[in-house]
This record gives sequence, structure tokens and C-alpha cells, in this order.
Amino acid sequence: MNFNLFGYLIFASITTITPGPNNLMLFSYGKTYGIYESRKLMFGIFLGFFIMLYLSGYGIAKIITSSHTGELFLKVIGSLWMFYLAFILSKLSTEIEVSKKPKIGFGQAFAQQFVNSKAWVIAITGASAFMPQFSNIHVNVFLFAIVFAVVGIPSMFVWLKMGDVIAKIIKSEKANRILGYTMFMLMLVSIATIWIK
Repeated sequence: MNFNLFGYLIFASITTITPGPNNLMLFSYGKTYGIYESRKLMFGIFLGFFIMLYLSGYGIAKIITSSHTGELFLKVIGSLWMFYLAFILSKLSTEIEVSKKPKIGFGQAFAQQFVNSKAWVIAITGASAFMPQFSNIHVNVFLFAIVFAVVGIPSMFVWLKMGDVIAKIIKSEKANRILGYTMFMLMLVSIATIWIK
């Protein structure tokens, strides 16, 4: 068989729906701004991860992460960036006036993919296990990247919608503050998983 599409779809569905930096960002953004205002964030995540999948498909990502120094560099930069995002996410949930809330734009969401350890692991694992085996390498890489990216779109909407629904349920400042601290702590847990082998 040239392409284990069924297995790949299961892998992509599970890895894109589970909690991680991107999904926590989408949840907080959906809660604060709603789905419509989150388009740039979604597109930044989509395009950044799509390019990462391409890099993994061509084996470049494996070369980058194969050295101990490269792996350590990614962990440090990724941890620092995610800590910054954790702070932003806590502010999204605790501030009251929307005009004062920090926004994460297309560029930040795009850049986040390249320091997101979970995304690197998913992309490299996917490329190692499910890369199509047709005669043209460019077709193989394109299929690998586009299938995963398309499967990720519904997952992004699920996390945005959860945030949007929570915004309609939680109205008090105290509840918002608790949610903000919870999001902050979840991001710290996500950072800790980078360093645990």
C-alpha cells in the first residue's frame, strides 16, 4: 500500500484535538474575541504548521533536531515563548475591557509553530510513520502536509467554539480570573512536558 490514509487520519485527528499550546491559544482567543475575530490566529497556526509538515516531509526537521545542541536550543526558545504565551492567555481571561486585552496576531501564531515542541514531535513522527510512498517525492510531501493540515481545521474550530461557549457561561470577574490562572497553569504543564523524557 502506497499510503496508509486511514491510520494517518486517526493519528492526525488525535494529535490535533488534544490540548497543547495551539489549542490553548485558540480556546482563550475564542473566549475573548469569538470565532470571527480569531481568523488571523487560525491562519497563522495553519500556515506555520503546514510549512513545518513540509520541512518534516523533506527530512529537514529531522536534521535540525538530530543534534543535542539543536534540540536544547528548540527546548529553551520554545519554553520561553510558551511562557510568554501563558502570560498573554491569562490576561485574555482576566481583563474585563476587550479594548485593553492583548492580541496575538498572524505573525506570532505563525512563529509559535517553529518553537512549539509538540508540533515538531507530531510533524516528525507523522513523516516517519505515514509518509506516502508514491514515485514522486514532491507529491508525497504535499499529500502528507495537506491531509494533516486539513484534518487540523475542524480541531481548531472545536477549541475556538469551546472558548466561545465558555464566554457565554462565565460572566463574573472572579470566574474569569480563575479561568485565566487555569490557562496559565495548563501552559506551564505544557512547558514542563517539553523537558520530561
